[in-house]
Amino acid sequence: MGILDELMGGGQRQREYRDFVDRYEQGNPSEGYSDQEVLKRYGDVSHAVPSDQYAQAAIEALGKLSPEERAAFVKMLQERAAARGVALPGQVAPEPKELGEVLTDLHGKPGQLRDILAGGDAQPLEQAQPSNPIIDILASPQAKAVLAGIAAMVVKRVMQGSSRTA
Repeated sequence: MGILDELMGGGQRQREYRDFVDRYEQGNPSEGYSDQEVLKRYGDVSHAVPSDQYAQAAIEALGKLSPEERAAFVKMLQERAAARGVALPGQVAPEPKELGEVLTDLHGKPGQLRDILAGGDAQPLEQAQPSNPIIDILASPQAKAVLAGIAAMVVKRVMQGSSRTA
């Protein structure tokens, strides 16, 4: 049984994810959860949906950021992608739709977006030390907010779909 089936089926897993979505929607999108939780939730659900659903979740998550936060996210994304030798489109506008398309393209190669947004030097995420909560894994609050938002929007849509069919 996949993660989406578990989320539609109710139970403890659904309650955990509903709590995550609630925390995302009620506060600042970059606060209320650890980097480790964001990466786990994102990792659990981001590849479980088709790319069009991922893109819609990314656009919704980016729409929750202010224009200034999106601009800061674009700058950080461009710098970190360049440091890892990943080519982005020449000019990335800090608008949710365009930026969502860029994130969806990066997401198409498993692990690439997470690796770009991971803090520190160009080490793979697996080599980061997730057991130490003092170390920030993600490169910025905006990175945390975007990944949390994508995960939350995917989960929210899946659970809304299950309540309509129940």
